[in-house]
Amino acid sequence: MLSVLRQAVRRRRLGTLWWCLGLIGFVALLAVAYPTVRGNSELDKTFAGLPPGVQAALGLGLGGSLTSPVGYLNSQYFANILPALFLIFTIGLAAWAISGDEAAGTLELLLSNPVSRLRVAAERAGAILVLLAALTLAAAAALVILAPAVGLDQGLGTGRLIAATIASALLALTFASVAFCLGAATASRSLAIAVSAALAVAGFVIQGLAAQVPWLRPLRAASPWQWDLGSNPLQHGLTWQAWLLPLVVSLVLMALGAAGLAHRDLR
Repeated sequence: MLSVLRQAVRRRRLGTLWWCLGLIGFVALLAVAYPTVRGNSELDKTFAGLPPGVQAALGLGLGGSLTSPVGYLNSQYFANILPALFLIFTIGLAAWAISGDEAAGTLELLLSNPVSRLRVAAERAGAILVLLAALTLAAAAALVILAPAVGLDQGLGTGRLIAATIASALLALTFASVAFCLGAATASRSLAIAVSAALAVAGFVIQGLAAQVPWLRPLRAASPWQWDLGSNPLQHGLTWQAWLLPLVVSLVLMALGAAGLAHRDLR
């Protein structure tokens, strides 16, 4: 049982370990840098003068000044850097899961065993979830451990730090599911990466521009960036908008990808 999942996790375990160590190092740098900006009123005035679109892109519209724990974490981490890192990791992983193996000629060897295509797709999707969960755990643990040492947990608490990290991971999972679906259905790894990355970038740009362009605001309702940033999990915890919508969309896309793999010829 779950032999395909275990094989995929084993093959990607070393790369995931390096990702975890790199992310832990970044969180450490983030924590070390906070005392240098804490209480700097001049810095707050400078960023308060930025255009609304720039402030939205930086996450400064989510509450709190830049020098407060909420404003600092949102603007320097949760509104941009952490989602971007998760996106790079998961989109690459999802594109490899089916189409990458197919391009390398190893998917045929796997399917020559007594396993169905649906099982392979389901367990490869499960491997994405397991590896993303490992990276999320490393990011959350590092922040929870280091934040109290520099006062980054003031007014927040452990639960909200974890909730914001999970929300960022679910945002990335949604776009990774696009890559998985396209890769499994078309066998094109480049198409899977290009489309999912383009959608992620477009969603981020719209999220920022909507602060100044009113007609873009309705489009945010369909964007995972709005599901994550709009609910502001760092202040309000993990709302249904931040976890249910990404999970439902991800499951649907992965199911469509599995169906596409089951009904096409391998290349």
